[in-house]
Amino acid sequence: MGSLSIETEKKLADVIASIAEGEKEVELSRISLCENRDFEPYSTFKSLDRLSLGFISYLDLQEFLDRNRITYTSQEVLSLIKQYDSDSDGRLVLVEFHQLVLPSTNINLRDLAQQRVPSLRLSFDVEFLLARLFEKELTFQRKIEISKRDLASRYDFSIVSGFSVIDYPSSSFLTREKIYNFLRRNGKVVFDDDVDAILRRMDIDGDERLSYSEWSDTIRPQEPRASSPNRRSPSRGSPVRHSSPLRRSGNSPNRSGTSFYQNDTSMRSSFTRTSPSKMSPTRASPNRSPLTVSEESELVSIFSQQINLERDLNGSKKDIALCSDFTLIDSFQMFDVKDLGYVSEYDFEDTLIELGLRPLRENITLLFKHFSSLNNRKLTYSEFGKLFTPKEPEYMRIMSSRTASNVTRSERRRVFNTDTLYKLTKVLRLHLETENVAESLRHRLARRPSFSMHEAFQAVDKDRNGYITYDEFQGLLEQHGIFATVKDVESLMDRYDKDKDGRVSYSEFLDEVTPKSPKKY
Repeated sequence: MGSLSIETEKKLADVIASIAEGEKEVELSRISLCENRDFEPYSTFKSLDRLSLGFISYLDLQEFLDRNRITYTSQEVLSLIKQYDSDSDGRLVLVEFHQLVLPSTNINLRDLAQQRVPSLRLSFDVEFLLARLFEKELTFQRKIEISKRDLASRYDFSIVSGFSVIDYPSSSFLTREKIYNFLRRNGKVVFDDDVDAILRRMDIDGDERLSYSEWSDTIRPQEPRASSPNRRSPSRGSPVRHSSPLRRSGNSPNRSGTSFYQNDTSMRSSFTRTSPSKMSPTRASPNRSPLTVSEESELVSIFSQQINLERDLNGSKKDIALCSDFTLIDSFQMFDVKDLGYVSEYDFEDTLIELGLRPLRENITLLFKHFSSLNNRKLTYSEFGKLFTPKEPEYMRIMSSRTASNVTRSERRRVFNTDTLYKLTKVLRLHLETENVAESLRHRLARRPSFSMHEAFQAVDKDRNGYITYDEFQGLLEQHGIFATVKDVESLMDRYDKDKDGRVSYSEFLDEVTPKSPKKY
């Protein structure tokens, strides 16, 4: 166990407890906003995106804060963006904006808000509630920043020692139990929702534990900017402040343009590898792959196998879509056995066993990591629906035209005929196999000596602009004699393009090709 004085330990516990308290208060503001019937997140996003660029910039937020007479500094606005900016590009796309404004503790309310009809402009009430949410977020960050600086000034405190004192017995991760025990040991009254709030704020990758980089990113005080004067509306002022990690969900519009502050040194640095878009001149000629012939062939082979897996899976989805008794609602209710509005990993596994499948727990976890936008081990109705929805829109129209059976809970697993159940089981089996093979391919890449993920990204990103496009995927495949159909390349894009903005960033590419399971393949 790390060595800290009793007083320093208590100050560290105060900071962590304040994070829990502050996040819960911000969450209440999200809930208040979403409970307003006029609030629809996409319309709100569009109203902040003044130039219709597909993202919210520093200047967009600055204009909104000024209009609502909220006091802030430049550093505070940058910190707010950093808190939810999952790819560290210095701006918020729709999927990231969702994490700022939609609640994590009320999935039904979250889904309801996204299902509302878009409006052309914000109502007075929605703008007021959104301004209060921003104010609450920034005030929370200001308070935490003061506490972090006080903690950092302690003679015996360091980021490493703080991590070590909680990580007991040592495993290089802070689990729920370790955080709970540390807070209790230092006199804090702790409940499950407090630990949930801490993880929601600090757990970047959604694995229900904190790595050292996640810990460091939150506990280290922000570096002050050279010039960061307070901005105040001429009419009035009100408090505001600072930052931390993220979550995920939904789709985002296309991003374009370059943020004028995207290279700011205060942006998130939890990734140890630099995004190609932010690196100095390329190491290789734009016309020459940075990979060896063998390495590039291996990479293309993996792309090809992923395409084949998705092709088989989409064929099975089309088969079940044509079953006259199949509806997404009925299939969702088969798995949502407790009527919680989501499917947990355990309910998913139990239903699969009843259907005659004996899946490995690792494969279920991999499937949930792929389809759960929040990485919270739960699938909402829309996320679950993606398991069965073919890429061709005509099949979705066919399924949407049917009426759900609305049978009693005890009859839900008998709602489909034998043929439909067989096809449903086949789709799920293929999903599990696809995720298992995808993980095996990740481990295959990871085992190659001196293989560089960054150079693999550059091998596809021909124009070295920091993003992989549809045409670049297609071009690399054709270069190696693989002539994929439009649907094939779209399926490949769909797997790598996590925020659905039509291109693949380095962080998205790295997320897909990095092994997710410690199991040896």
